[in-house]
Amino acid sequence: MDCSPDIKKNAGPTVDQALLRQRRTELGARASLPYTMRIQVVVFYKSTPTVNDADIHRNITNMANFFRPHNICFVLSDIEYIKDSAMADFNTDVPGPLLSYTRPSYLTIFVHTDLGAELNGTVYEIPSTYLSVTDDVVKSTYHNSTMTHEMGHCFGLYHTFQTSFGRENVPRNGDCKNCETSGDYLCDTQADVYSQINDVNTECVYTGTPIIYCGTEEYLYETNNIMSYGRRSCRTTFTNGQGGRARDFILTDSRLYSCIAPDILTVNNNVNYTGGVYSLTAKHLINVTSTSYIIAGAAKMRMSANRIRLGPGVALRPTLSGGIAAIKANAYCE
Repeated sequence: MDCSPDIKKNAGPTVDQALLRQRRTELGARASLPYTMRIQVVVFYKSTPTVNDADIHRNITNMANFFRPHNICFVLSDIEYIKDSAMADFNTDVPGPLLSYTRPSYLTIFVHTDLGAELNGTVYEIPSTYLSVTDDVVKSTYHNSTMTHEMGHCFGLYHTFQTSFGRENVPRNGDCKNCETSGDYLCDTQADVYSQINDVNTECVYTGTPIIYCGTEEYLYETNNIMSYGRRSCRTTFTNGQGGRARDFILTDSRLYSCIAPDILTVNNNVNYTGGVYSLTAKHLINVTSTSYIIAGAAKMRMSANRIRLGPGVALRPTLSGGIAAIKANAYCE
């Protein structure tokens, strides 16, 4: 099952329109569409890691492909592996311990050995900047939409079958219309009912019992919507309304807004890091022009963008155990 039933649902039907306009103006030329979201991945394991970098990159690639048509993409900072049995077998009822592993201005994807209650993944509130998935999801090629489903929640999207705000009727006009105030608050997602895999055949056709709420129209269950349940291999699309809502929450939720990477990041301050963890991310270009930018000792520095330009003052020479200087082209955003 995707998602704990105890998720805090804080995303309203619409965002603050004045704030939305303000943020669009503030963003200006600093970060153009698509919005490029900084992410980090933290893998918890008991004795040896049960997933590897290739598994994680495959899932992020799938997620990027699902969000790309809706002007949202990603830039990965780093993948961290942490040996901690309590965090590996995680109690989602007590999410507080995760907070110490999050990072300001980054979305965090946590990978666990087990989440209990047969969960494949979950968020802890909507919207949010962190989510959890199991290692089985990350290793699987069948669960290729689960990480995306949870990230959709981070961006303010609800299940298509959401009933917390009232049951959504099928009609999109007339007295029965309530799609803007009930369900998932979106009118371009069909009214939906909770459905399990046995209600959807391998051809992605709903085989459950037709249901009518208000009027005479039957529910037309969307088996291909990423925010639905049912057969996960059928979940392949977001609607335009879902994409627009996600972008609006990215701009108006301050935590998400801070995760937008700039198009161009110019670094001109002088540093001499001999320890600690550092990261530079941008959509198009990281340009380090400092006269003395030194990464040495046990310092960990990761840079990721479409292009990275290092001036003559840059020296990347970590020499102690654990030191890293990783420079990678971003594969998740053109």
